[in-house]
Amino acid sequence: MRIAVCLKQVPRDNTVAITPTKAIDASGIEPILNLFDEYALEAALQINDDVGGDVLAVSLGDGEVVDQLRRALAMGATEALLVESADASDVYAAAQAMAEALRSQGLPDVVVCGRNSTDHESGAFAPMLARILGWPQVTYVAKVVGKSATHLELERHLEDEVETVRVALPAVISISKGDVEPRYPSLLRVRKFAKADVPTLTAGGTASTTVLDRVPPPARKGGEIIAGADTAAKVAALVDRLIADQAL
Repeated sequence: MRIAVCLKQVPRDNTVAITPTKAIDASGIEPILNLFDEYALEAALQINDDVGGDVLAVSLGDGEVVDQLRRALAMGATEALLVESADASDVYAAAQAMAEALRSQGLPDVVVCGRNSTDHESGAFAPMLARILGWPQVTYVAKVVGKSATHLELERHLEDEVETVRVALPAVISISKGDVEPRYPSLLRVRKFAKADVPTLTAGGTASTTVLDRVPPPARKGGEIIAGADTAAKVAALVDRLIADQAL
């Protein structure tokens, strides 16, 4: 089975600056692999462990993303690809560019994505990619419970129920945080792929949205220590405070 997993680099925290053109400036903030994409990569590797084949780690971005793709190789991906696109910040254009890149490599049997990115939070990339490819999609996947060359059985954790579905391949699936933590690459593999060459191609899409305004999130309020002579007094003071703030 050939599996493609879509990865995105994001800033570690949301203390970003907003440029005059309404773009996000994450200068000085450590870049990391998007949390849900780590779970997507783990799901792809688990499928590959059971049925065999290839795992292509692919990311939209520039040269700064290469280290995340090398980490994916160290974790077990068999190939990596960097896709340079001028409109990667627009989710529809990004999905178009990804579809073009996947077609250029020979379409996989399944595309695995994270539920959403922790920077833009749209959650729309995987559904849009499925629409462009004309494939079925399954979202909010927490666990892959059955695997074969023709279908996957997936457990979806929804707000008020757990649903198990079977989807015929090819398909796009998006992964939420599941029960299995992403594996850690060994130091030997990290060193092995630390300077691995990552192929690059250019793909484009047509932006569908324009950012009219963007403001940073409000600063979080500091914590407050409730004073009191003993535990009972502190609890009573806390309850009074919550009632005053209409939190109870």
